[in-house]
Amino acid sequence: MKSTFTLVLVFLALSCSAAAQGSSADAEIVGRISAATVLVLSGQGAGRLSSISTGIIVRPNGVVLTAYHAVKDAREVQIRLHTGEVYDRVILLGADERRDVAALRITAAGLPTLPLGVGAEAQPGETVYVVSGSSGLGWSASKGIVAALRAADEVPGAGQGFRLLQFTAPVSGGASGGPVVDSHGSLLGIITKGFEANAGGPAAAGFAVPIEAVIGLADETGTMALGSGATLQMPTNPTPSSAAAVSSSTGDMLRSARTAVVTSRSMYFTPETLERAMASEKGFDALGIAFVKDMRVADLVINVDRPLFTYTFTYSVMDSKTSRILDAGKVTAIDGGAAAGKIAKQLVAKWSKVRGAGPPSKAN
Repeated sequence: MKSTFTLVLVFLALSCSAAAQGSSADAEIVGRISAATVLVLSGQGAGRLSSISTGIIVRPNGVVLTAYHAVKDAREVQIRLHTGEVYDRVILLGADERRDVAALRITAAGLPTLPLGVGAEAQPGETVYVVSGSSGLGWSASKGIVAALRAADEVPGAGQGFRLLQFTAPVSGGASGGPVVDSHGSLLGIITKGFEANAGGPAAAGFAVPIEAVIGLADETGTMALGSGATLQMPTNPTPSSAAAVSSSTGDMLRSARTAVVTSRSMYFTPETLERAMASEKGFDALGIAFVKDMRVADLVINVDRPLFTYTFTYSVMDSKTSRILDAGKVTAIDGGAAAGKIAKQLVAKWSKVRGAGPPSKAN
């Protein structure tokens, strides 16, 4: 009996030791990944923040791989390192639009990088780590496994002609462009724009482009200077992850707004679609809000996106002067027209509660 008890104690001690070692190993790997991970802030001009994405340093001399869609139409770009250093001058070296990956360069040297793995050789069940600007919160870490290696043709809306690494580590808005890393600390892939395969479902699937398919971008010699991001700032409050009720602190901004501009980061949705849907929605006329095309004269910026591989359309409403997110939400729809109708219904209903029956009167 005594020997059995001793064996149990030894087993428990070994289990606790293994758990502690595993936890320490996780922390060590995440630390290395975080050091090489950056946040990419993109704006539409005059310091108006339009998106936060993630990037990974792949060359010590300041070359970063990130999501192409995040910088494609940006008028200003800023890169933030884990150390707190900020770079406002960014050069676009090259891009692979099919795979949604771009190579950027900042004027830095001696930056930390990760060894390169081979994403296409990753085996289902292998442990992987992700560090990203998930939901706008920088350097958020998650852990999962490799689920499969798939042809993009197998994933609805992904495109054709390349492979995708499917993984289970949880990710959310802002993870696009971030790294997927194996248990040895080697970089396996870059997270693509459409990281949610099951829109609204309980199980989320992440997808990344194998690093070997895009690392050549780091050696491109492009010299396209992106607009200075010197005036871009992180949001003062986290972006809501669902269609939350508009708080009293943001109500004043919504009540005083007279003009709005609609922007879209998706090829499946046009600004005009939402403008028409809102104009036809009952109660919109009473709001006293006019749509404009010039962001410089807009009080509100409504941005709509649809992550690839999904039927989820997300939207956010931002105050153009402060870049503060006033409202956000998502709908599931088969196409942009159906999504516009649902978004319009949500926005008009919520704005009507805040603004009342008509536009606010001008202050004396």
